[in-house]
Amino acid sequence: MGYERIQKPEGLLYHYTRKENLESILRDGRIRKFCDRETWFTKSLADTLRLMSLTVMQEGAAYYDARGRLQRYPAFVPEDYVVLELTPRYQSGEWVIWNQELPPNAPESVRELAEEFSHLKLGYRGDLKFWENPVIYEMTDLLEEPEQTSEMKMQ
Repeated sequence: MGYERIQKPEGLLYHYTRKENLESILRDGRIRKFCDRETWFTKSLADTLRLMSLTVMQEGAAYYDARGRLQRYPAFVPEDYVVLELTPRYQSGEWVIWNQELPPNAPESVRELAEEFSHLKLGYRGDLKFWENPVIYEMTDLLEEPEQTSEMKMQ
């Protein structure tokens, strides 16, 4: 289990972030890795929302941070988040997925959720550069009418 190398994804990628990070991301033209070895992306807005529902939207739920410390998710405030629709460029890093590790006796429902979670996110080992002017989706708009996300664009 653990990390598995994958082919470079084709097409657009999506990345959620706190609004406080947006200015530096746009200025630098790249998504920088934080404490992890990789930076995480998804293939669609739907995948992004599902990933967020399993992580940052889980107020009070326990998780292990990038340093292996047990943490709890704080209150989720949609106004604090945006999703970026990115067109990657100049990639020379390695793409991976993280296969969730489970004990052998884990229930089937847990195994299925771990499989889904592992394949929602794509890891890039390095700082992902992207072309100028990415589409920026306000999280509040995405949560209000998820079926109309293709129309909710802000520059």
